[in-house]
Amino acid sequence: MWKNGELFSSVPFPEVRDRPLIVYHPAADMNYLNSWSIMVENDQPFILFCDELGPRYPDDMPFLETSLRMEYFARIANPLIGGRAYRHPELGYQNMLAMRQKDASKGINDLPLVDILYLDWLEPFVENRKRNSYSDIIPKLASHVRDGGLIILDRKHAEVVPEWFTYSQIILSTKKDVCVEHIGRGEWPIPYLDIDGVREVEAEVFRVKNLGGEKTDVNDFLASLIHERRLTQKDLKKKMRKLPERWPGHPDKDSWFQRYMDYLDWPENGEPYLPCPYSNSWTFKEYYHWVDSLSGNPRALRPILRVERKYNFGIKVTLVHGDITEHLDWLYVEDTSLILRGNLLSDCLSKWCWLQTKAVDLQPKWDKNLIPRLKWSGHDSTPNLTLELLKLSKSPVAATIVHGNATLKELRKQLRNYSGDVEHLIIFHKDAEDYCD
Repeated sequence: MWKNGELFSSVPFPEVRDRPLIVYHPAADMNYLNSWSIMVENDQPFILFCDELGPRYPDDMPFLETSLRMEYFARIANPLIGGRAYRHPELGYQNMLAMRQKDASKGINDLPLVDILYLDWLEPFVENRKRNSYSDIIPKLASHVRDGGLIILDRKHAEVVPEWFTYSQIILSTKKDVCVEHIGRGEWPIPYLDIDGVREVEAEVFRVKNLGGEKTDVNDFLASLIHERRLTQKDLKKKMRKLPERWPGHPDKDSWFQRYMDYLDWPENGEPYLPCPYSNSWTFKEYYHWVDSLSGNPRALRPILRVERKYNFGIKVTLVHGDITEHLDWLYVEDTSLILRGNLLSDCLSKWCWLQTKAVDLQPKWDKNLIPRLKWSGHDSTPNLTLELLKLSKSPVAATIVHGNATLKELRKQLRNYSGDVEHLIIFHKDAEDYCD
């Protein structure tokens, strides 16, 4: 980094404890590859979050790939706040690329105070065409950066919109609670990514002094992005030795190589059109240590609380007062078989797709109902409906919603002589009076 003609060996990135750096790159288009490359060079855990009206997701066709036709970003669980998430399995520390389709001028308000604000296109934040210079835009944006954080202003469009780069050494916000200081010009001449579109970066670097109030809690925000942060310490212990599965629909490494061997035998079939994937989005060792570190820091966790009642009616029964769609993280950890009707099941799987392997659709769109003449609730509901549902379970743990006449008496009566493979039945109900006889 250059400052007053003097060369410094590095950019003074902010430091954090017990969490990754939060980097926000609004209106990134494909330039997120360059902000990602810079953060990889910093060699510290980070999350790069991008809002874009037309996001360029790495797994949209054509898939993003290296010069060796290798996958770079492995897709992981979608954030609760929308969009998609990815990580690179070979960095050796926590990293995430989160992208969603949203106007950056609105999306920035969903975030906590970020550690680094990476900018290259300021158009979404221009409120008045007659006032669109650096001094009109940057002080307002700096209010979204934490005290001691950085703004990195990429000079990608310096010739196209020069007024964005007419900066002063120090500038205050109108409320005088935010100060932005230019600390030098950063240069990253050698990209860390072997991907088309990554370029040499030259950017102005600013340090922010922010005396304003806190926005969204950082750990609340991280929990909205990361499935594991929404679990209890007990649930995390269950996950430590089980790697997350690859994204459904993305080929695994074995099937990709089989497709490639077929190509070698029959070249007329063409090469695999997708890049060679990783075996997983994490290595076992890295995932184990990361989950263990989360488990040892309970203040960083935001588990979704459950209002439960537990019974033993021959098998374990858990009644949960709440919406089943809000507890899918936990159901996944429990390796649950969801047994639901069409629309509700579709809603659950759209939010947590990995549950589809053992899910049971009681109303398949192109087939007969699995339970003939199904009537879900009321005194004239399908006889012994609980037992009929358990017969369909694909796991020792089954989950469904309130059904039948919603009484403990009926539930106990049906399960009294049950001798199937299900060991734990979970029933969700929204009405407090259900199962209260």
